[in-house]
Amino acid sequence: MQSRMQPLFLCEHVPSMSNTKRADYFGPFKIIRSLGKTRGVERFVVLCNKTDTNRLLYRFPIQPNHTYRRAQFDQMVELSMLDHPHLLKIESASYDDRGRLCTVSPYTGNHEGLVTLTDLISQHGGRFTVHEAARALGHLLSASAYAHSKGVVHGPIKPEHILVDRCGSTQIELYALQSVDRTSNESEQRSGILDETRSIVELGYTLLTGLEVNADRIAPTRMLKRLDRNWDAWFEIGLDPIDGFDSAEHALNALPTNPDCDSWLKSSGSRIPQVHIGSVIRRFRAPSPRSSRNLK
Repeated sequence: MQSRMQPLFLCEHVPSMSNTKRADYFGPFKIIRSLGKTRGVERFVVLCNKTDTNRLLYRFPIQPNHTYRRAQFDQMVELSMLDHPHLLKIESASYDDRGRLCTVSPYTGNHEGLVTLTDLISQHGGRFTVHEAARALGHLLSASAYAHSKGVVHGPIKPEHILVDRCGSTQIELYALQSVDRTSNESEQRSGILDETRSIVELGYTLLTGLEVNADRIAPTRMLKRLDRNWDAWFEIGLDPIDGFDSAEHALNALPTNPDCDSWLKSSGSRIPQVHIGSVIRRFRAPSPRSSRNLK
């Protein structure tokens, strides 16, 4: 287990294999083809000459500031220590001879390229089965809960941030990428945890119903016959802008697929004081038609 936690190599400079093949190689990795960009970072399918296996190479934009480059590298090393089945593993990080940070990760795609959750949603006609949606939610929430326990936060997660392998397992791509560009205090980190958890709940609602989350959202049991009513309660809590789940772990334990979900659905965790504030806000948010008539 200890060996899995260690990246293959972490160094600050890896030269190309030769000047004549500068564009084709990065260290022992031969660049096969481009996979476009994600969040401003270039992606390539590469072949490792040592193991004869495909890998994903991420190449970041050039950063001329040496201090920033050093901080960027140090944080990427820290992120490489995250080891969870649903977080895309950073196996190595280094700079190329042009000063661009490059990281290497396992290749999760097929012969056609990478598959994201966005692609899969489109292929499924906009919605998943209950089993598929619950499985994806379990993957994402467990990954977030693990990362948060290590003090690392990604923030809102979008379906295009999620890769799906050939076995249907999801992995969050470049988790906590934005943390490389900034530091946050405890309050901002807490806010990031809540935003990340809510974003997963929103994604789950879309996967299950095929609808976007809005103020007039429909309860899932009204659309899906014989659906466990605990799903209604789970989304009611998770999508509440004030009294939502207090952590990814809370949301994970409260999933209706968990036999003990009832106790977790009744627990509001450390955010209990905010329940009263939310109730007051909802009570006085808008006057009723009767009170409006009385004011005239």
